[in-house]
Amino acid sequence: MLCWLQAFAAATGSGNRSMTLTRELYDAFQSGQIDRWDAIISPNILTNSPGGRGIEGISPLKQWATAFATTLAYQIDLVDEHLALDNKGDGRGFITFNLHWKHDRDFMGLAPTFREGTSVETLLLTIQANKIVRIDVADNSLDLAIYLWDRGWPHPHNWSPPAIVAGTNRRRG
Repeated sequence: MLCWLQAFAAATGSGNRSMTLTRELYDAFQSGQIDRWDAIISPNILTNSPGGRGIEGISPLKQWATAFATTLAYQIDLVDEHLALDNKGDGRGFITFNLHWKHDRDFMGLAPTFREGTSVETLLLTIQANKIVRIDVADNSLDLAIYLWDRGWPHPHNWSPPAIVAGTNRRRG
């Protein structure tokens, strides 16, 4: 375990070995310090979420995250996290958080309604050389997704991420 922490610290210049990649991702997001992601996220990251698929690059990801963290969310609580990396810093991880939100300001072009709620979200992470190269956002609760859909936010349909292992197809007829 110490080897990937050392690799992460060396790759990011972080002297704090207790701050894992997943915890750094969460902490930067919850505090609205999105520029900290430059040390842990690939410039060519691919992001998929209920709000958009195939979003390429760190710049649009940071714009989206900044809007969520500073305009819509008033508190983001870490619920769970996991990180599995080999000695090269390749692997997978996830963070799950409660996103407590209130729509009391313009949010990415949507006028405020003063509606509020809590959305449970999971970010599924693909990591190469201690950098996050892919994020797939999974909504565990649908409160925020339905709220945004009702206000005209486009939502991709019938989309599936590539399978790591394909299950048996038991479709009939």
